[in-house]
Amino acid sequence: MIGDISKGTTPVSHYQPSKEVADFTTADRKDLQTGQDIMSRNWVELNNRSIIEDQDRGKRTFNAFVDESIEDPATAWQWRGTRSKARNQAIALHAQLTSGYIVPMYMAQNDDDEEDMDFSEMMRDTVEWMINNSQYKSSFLQAAMGMLVNPVTYMGAEFAQVFQTIKEKQDDGRYIMSEVIDEVLSGFQAPVYNATDIIISNAYEQNIQKHRKIFKKRFIEYSEAEAKYGRHENWHYVKPGTNAVFSDSDGAFYDIYDQDHPSMVEEIISLSRRNDSEVAYVGGIYTGSMESVDWNPVRHRDNKNAPKYNVVPFGYQRVNEHFYFYKSLMNTQYWDNQLLDAQYQIGMNRAFLDANMPVAISGADQVDSDVIFPSAVVSFEDPNTKVVPLLPQANLGGIFSAMAKTEESMNESGVSQTTSGQLPQASQKATSVSIANKNAEVMLQGVGKTLAESVVQYGDLMKDIAINHLVVPQVDEILGENARLKYKTLTLNNKVVNGREVSKVIRFDESLLGREMTEKQKKRQSMDLLQESGYPNLKKHIYRVNPELFSRFKYLTRVDPEKMFPENEEYKQAIMSQIYGQMADNPFISLEELTRKTLYATFRSETEELMKKEEEQVAPAAPVEAGQTQFGQQAQNTATATATPMVG
Repeated sequence: MIGDISKGTTPVSHYQPSKEVADFTTADRKDLQTGQDIMSRNWVELNNRSIIEDQDRGKRTFNAFVDESIEDPATAWQWRGTRSKARNQAIALHAQLTSGYIVPMYMAQNDDDEEDMDFSEMMRDTVEWMINNSQYKSSFLQAAMGMLVNPVTYMGAEFAQVFQTIKEKQDDGRYIMSEVIDEVLSGFQAPVYNATDIIISNAYEQNIQKHRKIFKKRFIEYSEAEAKYGRHENWHYVKPGTNAVFSDSDGAFYDIYDQDHPSMVEEIISLSRRNDSEVAYVGGIYTGSMESVDWNPVRHRDNKNAPKYNVVPFGYQRVNEHFYFYKSLMNTQYWDNQLLDAQYQIGMNRAFLDANMPVAISGADQVDSDVIFPSAVVSFEDPNTKVVPLLPQANLGGIFSAMAKTEESMNESGVSQTTSGQLPQASQKATSVSIANKNAEVMLQGVGKTLAESVVQYGDLMKDIAINHLVVPQVDEILGENARLKYKTLTLNNKVVNGREVSKVIRFDESLLGREMTEKQKKRQSMDLLQESGYPNLKKHIYRVNPELFSRFKYLTRVDPEKMFPENEEYKQAIMSQIYGQMADNPFISLEELTRKTLYATFRSETEELMKKEEEQVAPAAPVEAGQTQFGQQAQNTATATATPMVG
């Protein structure tokens, strides 16, 4: 969309769209240029560096970049390495932030703002299924590292249905071509974008949903672009390594060759939430609606059909109350890291000199490397010959003490040595170590809150995808002129329900649509599901969910920063043992369930093997409270605690 055109040398493109498309493209091109100006402008919030420069400097710092070019041979002996302290801080902090994958919590509310715990759990389990069946976990690791290195990093939440052509061999030996769903490119996708891949419109608005327009920009393989856009009638204009650029002077498009990406194409997606517009340009070619440029609705929508930007910014620390971009960990550590490397260079170079001291020789005798070696004995003919060191013996204690102070300063803005897994020095007092750990914990919680804020926004996007794409009927097969529709069934393995490790099965059931059941019918179907679960040796927990009611609720997303980091297993085991000893005789406590939870803290999936096997009986079902319409009856006996609520 943007490039330099040289009249007479740049070839005219075969792509010459209608005036309506050309005008629409020109407007997007101007907005894109404004956004790129934001990226290249120097900002006082970043010490008069641009977003591009700050990102590049952060990458060099994290990668422990060392300039190994030596112009002066006389200085070639000097040490030019790096302590990599900032990189080590980033790795340690990244390990803390990603010690567990964050799954958002949800609170389901009806139109009267009344909370429904069952639907809240269903949404959380649905989102967890999306996480387990996508690249979310690897993307989360990348985004968490990106927020430590870059002024901003983004995670996208997308749902795609992409087809691929395959060859099938027939009985007669011939091959036919058919199209199937590309499982890699289809479904829930969680791409990661760096600071320059997302172009914004306002550098002083922190809420990305309030931006007038944003652009998503990246280079993709030509084959991937063909899989996504090959059905569009403009696709035949797309060529790898070429961008179609509009000229304001003559109103024509020109083809500009991209030498940096000769085998790829540039994908730019323009999104305007306020105008409900989303258009993709592939190699500068418009791939939106050919009927009208005004009919290009934003693809990502919530359950109220309102459009949203489907990218979320992640960052380390806010600079001030308005600036959109963040201050990365590499930014906060940069000068201390530079100082530490300079101090280490001075100390090491002087240590080299002390170990291999240059000398001054006076007198007629020649003294060179032929006679300078361990245990050498040399006699001089000239009594005035002297060998004197050029430098006095250095006291390196001062420089290494200064290095310790610099490392201490870096620990204050990052992770302490003990938190990152290193033993404290013997000279350090326990009080000092405790204070350092406490400061690191406070710092970690602050970063965790910033991360939690982004995960909440991302959880909102995943919730929208779940409602609009997972809780809708899919075409199962074509029967004549009619299509058979089928709802999804989601299975989550190794879930703990009432102290048992079972598989959770969420079944969106079309038979519940518009249906009301009597209490007797609910009880009968609950028992049927209980038998299907494998009673008495329950291995799964089945939910039947009304997809219409599930989609109708309003879901509020939340993340508890204090629960983002995993608990200490040894501590939890000790606490459960104490609770068991205190509560075992309590008449209001189920001893079997308390035993199961205590064992689970230590033995996990082997808990059921340790439990005593007895004949389990199903207790009479408790009456349903008046007005309960979401979930049906659940077996009340603890032996059937993994029985199956229904949504009706």
